[in-house]
Amino acid sequence: MGCSKSTRNQYFAALSVNLISVSFGANFGWVSTSIAQLLRPETSRLTSEITNDGLGWLTSVMSIGGLLGGIVFGWLADRIGRRACILLMGILVAVNWLLIIFARSLVQLCVARIIAGAVGGCCFAVIPVYITEMTEDRLRSTLGTFMSLSMCIGSLFIHILGYFLHYVTVAWIMLLIPAALLCTFTFIPDTPEYLERYHKKGVENSLRYFRGISANENAQLQAELTKLCKPFATLENGRDQSEDNKLHLKDFTNRKARKAIFIGFGIILANQLTGCLTMAKYISVVFRDAGSSLSPIGSSIVVILVQLVGTYSATLFVERAGRKTLMLISTAGICLGQVSMAFYYYMGQLNIDSRPFNWLPIASFAFIMFCGAFVR
Repeated sequence: MGCSKSTRNQYFAALSVNLISVSFGANFGWVSTSIAQLLRPETSRLTSEITNDGLGWLTSVMSIGGLLGGIVFGWLADRIGRRACILLMGILVAVNWLLIIFARSLVQLCVARIIAGAVGGCCFAVIPVYITEMTEDRLRSTLGTFMSLSMCIGSLFIHILGYFLHYVTVAWIMLLIPAALLCTFTFIPDTPEYLERYHKKGVENSLRYFRGISANENAQLQAELTKLCKPFATLENGRDQSEDNKLHLKDFTNRKARKAIFIGFGIILANQLTGCLTMAKYISVVFRDAGSSLSPIGSSIVVILVQLVGTYSATLFVERAGRKTLMLISTAGICLGQVSMAFYYYMGQLNIDSRPFNWLPIASFAFIMFCGAFVR
């Protein structure tokens, strides 16, 4: 889909806000690319060695930040606005990379990882809402895939840079990302839907920006305003809009709500139980068992490139094929890839010569990562 006058600013805003996603993808892969340097005294900037327990904390503590960030920023998004949350994320990203640069202890690195996790939680809590509210219906699916694509790009960047450069140098380079976000996103308004819902000023200016409406196109502006305000119109029974927006227990117990919760839970469960995230941590093991001569980082780069192609393919086909079709294809593809991998390793358990099939685990693993990128 081409970038016209009416969609140009929507694309620009989606690209700008997803600079945070690039940084989160880089943070997600930072440990695997930096741990070798951190463990060697001659390359580590830490004053003490990292133990196995410390390495476990460094790897897992990011999840704590993700849990806290999702809850806190999800709440803040309605209080201070989506735009303010995203700008705050940009500052936190800069703090995270600065902590890595100047860290001299494991505790300081863990604090940086917690902040990185909080930014990730905010990514999933705020960015999809911002994209949904500021885009037209016809662009929503395409721009919605930018987050996954940006995370893959960030992960690829950190693996390539980490292969050639010291982890402190990499952190200095990654500081360019929050700088670019703060330079570009500062001039982008909050979403029209948020401004209208919470009776903020600037609804018209926001609509003009995101829809590319010039000053003399008042008829189009009025049409967009009418479309925007319709869901928030005062109810006929006289209840206030703010009262109607309050959640009650009965809102979750009616038939439509139960169905939506069931479908949403099923989708999330299917996404997590595919095991793609867990399998990605064993890339080097899979490549080693298959007799590959690639280094662990080289193996990771190959898999990330496959994920990147899969995510980009999703952006191309999500509007044509539909979300449901892509999810079904993705789940079936992951199942097929995992069955073929299980078949290979089961042959080894039975002491059957599997050397003619040494290509199978690599091909299956790449296929699983490609299909998994469709449902990220």
